[in-house]
Amino acid sequence: MKSPGRPRKPVAHVTASPLAAFIDANWDKTGLTNEQGAAHFGFLAANMISHWRTGRSAVALPHVPKLAALLGADEAVLFVLWLKQQRLRDKDVPADLVERLEQRMVTENEACLVSAVRNATRNGDPAFDSKTIAMVASAVSA
Repeated sequence: MKSPGRPRKPVAHVTASPLAAFIDANWDKTGLTNEQGAAHFGFLAANMISHWRTGRSAVALPHVPKLAALLGADEAVLFVLWLKQQRLRDKDVPADLVERLEQRMVTENEACLVSAVRNATRNGDPAFDSKTIAMVASAVSA
């Protein structure tokens, strides 16, 4: 049985982020140890994955696609989590833009519906009334 490792203690210079929490919550699904994960990304320091999982180190943008594949996550979702990580570390990143992107982001599965609407409306970007929205919601929840 795998040991849980050392207990995690909050450290002043650690910036906990939703991305770090997501990586930590989903890492066991990879079946890799932190050391194996570090090797997978080409890191010489075996503790780099642990640093990602705690927020001690930021995940660099070029690692997001490989990380998404490894965790079985949607790249777009991980990108928004990466933006949130950056916002916590750099106050020049506009919070309202990150929030707007998150609200408008769709998963790969949802993108099929968006594409169908765009095709049906010939990219007209129509405003939908509450009745139409309720009909679509009812159709996809059936």
